[in-house]
Amino acid sequence: MPNLDSKKLTPPATGDDLMEEFASKVLAKIRSLNLKPLPQLYELWFNYFQGNHEIVRAIDTYQGEIDEVFCSRIHKRYLSESAREESVRKISDQVQQAVAELVITLGSLKVATSEYGGTLEDVTQKIENAETLEDLGSVVSSIVQDTKRMMQKNQDLELRLTSSSTQVEDLKKNLDNVRKEALTDSLTGLSNRKAFDKQIHDWVEESKVSGATLSLLMLDIDHFKKFNDTYGHQTGDQVLRLVARTLTDGVKGRDFAARFGGEEFVVLLPETKLSDALKVAENLRKAVEDKEIVNKASNKSLGHIRLSVGVAQYGADESVAEFIDRADAALYDAKKCGRNQVKVAGTLIK
Repeated sequence: MPNLDSKKLTPPATGDDLMEEFASKVLAKIRSLNLKPLPQLYELWFNYFQGNHEIVRAIDTYQGEIDEVFCSRIHKRYLSESAREESVRKISDQVQQAVAELVITLGSLKVATSEYGGTLEDVTQKIENAETLEDLGSVVSSIVQDTKRMMQKNQDLELRLTSSSTQVEDLKKNLDNVRKEALTDSLTGLSNRKAFDKQIHDWVEESKVSGATLSLLMLDIDHFKKFNDTYGHQTGDQVLRLVARTLTDGVKGRDFAARFGGEEFVVLLPETKLSDALKVAENLRKAVEDKEIVNKASNKSLGHIRLSVGVAQYGADESVAEFIDRADAALYDAKKCGRNQVKVAGTLIK
């Protein structure tokens, strides 16, 4: 039996050890970037080191300065989704509660109406049995009192119905707004990555069933990091919004444009074959290139924007990931070949 030195034995890492290791990496990263140790930044980098795919991709592909503004955007885009989903859930619960109260109110109205109907039937019997004017006067007095009570109940129920209906309508509007915000990129106003993921999955499934053509453009702003570093993030945001508006103006019908992350955008073109998708891609590239960025304060021209574009057409039985990867590979090819151009994806090889 070998002689083992117990001091050299390393115990297996526990869950607490791994958490401490992640925490150390997070704090070291925050310090190295000169960021404030804010809770949301800690959460962002913790998810990064844990391997959150979307966050790793967003950070690793970003070519600009990683500062608090950028980190806050990434956190808002990928980690505040749960908060928005919680908001949707809470409002949905409130809608259900309001509807339940509305049902109870309607039930009360039904009971009150039934009781009043029973009262009238009883009055009819009393009138038939009345022998003197005093008896008839008593019956009439009873009818008046019951009618007043019924009118008061109706007024109360009407107020409750109006209040409940207004509450339900307001909650539905709030729910629609929260859902819309959850699928919208706050900076550009385009659909966000979450909305894109849902749309491409829906249309890929549609293509599998019907055989309809579907094309995808992946677009990336050339030298965006240099532009950001030279002119600052506010101007960089101006560039992102300008590209977003150009995409919105350049697509039509069911075409779907979204911000994929950072300075990268995507456009889905349903019922569009590859040759037509190439034309759309080139038109968008030229439209962006024709735009001139001007410093509003000095009225000085800051130059033109350039786009690299990858184009792919969906292949039969291809997964969504494979479809996106082919378009992404074409985009990389456009970058490698000099940027400011459109490249077509190769065929799927399995």
